[in-house]
Amino acid sequence: MSISGTNDIQALSEPEVRELLTRYRRENWAGIQPLDVQDRVVEDLLRCEVDGLLSKVAPYIRLSPESKLLDLGSGVGSFVVACRRKGLNCYGIEPDRIGNGTALTSIQIARRRVAEPVFAAAIGENLPFADGSFDLVVMNQVIEHVSDQSAVLAEATRVLKPGGVLYIACPNYLRFYEPHYKIFWLPLMPKALGRAYLRLRRRRPVMLGQISYTTNRRLQKLLEALGPDYRTLDLHRELFLKKRAENSFAARSTRWVSKLTGLPLLGRIVLRSVLWFGSVREGGCEWVVIRKHSPTKC
Repeated sequence: MSISGTNDIQALSEPEVRELLTRYRRENWAGIQPLDVQDRVVEDLLRCEVDGLLSKVAPYIRLSPESKLLDLGSGVGSFVVACRRKGLNCYGIEPDRIGNGTALTSIQIARRRVAEPVFAAAIGENLPFADGSFDLVVMNQVIEHVSDQSAVLAEATRVLKPGGVLYIACPNYLRFYEPHYKIFWLPLMPKALGRAYLRLRRRRPVMLGQISYTTNRRLQKLLEALGPDYRTLDLHRELFLKKRAENSFAARSTRWVSKLTGLPLLGRIVLRSVLWFGSVREGGCEWVVIRKHSPTKC
């Protein structure tokens, strides 16, 4: 697989990439994040840590150098860069505008980090790939930024191979926190109130208009609408149930709660309550969608 276009320059060195990333954050995130936060983000983007994410999908798919990966919403390309350093065949798509919409864009930076043409300027609602092209599609902190979440999920699953996996992570806006502005936030705060609040905090409200509030339950409904040809799993729920079965919780309080879920009669109610509370109060949502090998017959 290749993406149309060619790169006629060599990949930039790390100091050159750091300079571009810093400029991008200063221009595009001015008034959205403080300078110290921008600097930390730049270092995180340069670090390109992907082992955590890949370990989360490892129970559901075995990746090899022949596997094809797509980072849907690849930003400045850090996930793609890190995967290719590991010998994985990874591509990225990015719509080219976020934040203040300045001249320097994230995909311009991404394309200068890899010599091969592996990045495309495209939107999630209309992916430029054939059906069944990828073994793994990643949407990491992306779905809250798209205009039509159902259409993007339909496209992301369309390009999955049978047995392929879609990984989704996004904020839970039932928290008292806004992860882009890095400030206190009322759960599902009305946008008009949010804009006034941001101005009081001397922040630019432009990013707020580019966000659709996400919660675990809202995401679950979107994924259920994909139909019977897909299996969906809440990774936070699966982790809790795994640790409960292994009795491997580190915190004493959680171990006690886990024991309560095993009580006769009341245990099932306690378990359902704990899982519900976790889905509401978790800092973020994480799901995998697995495309079944054989379509379900109606």
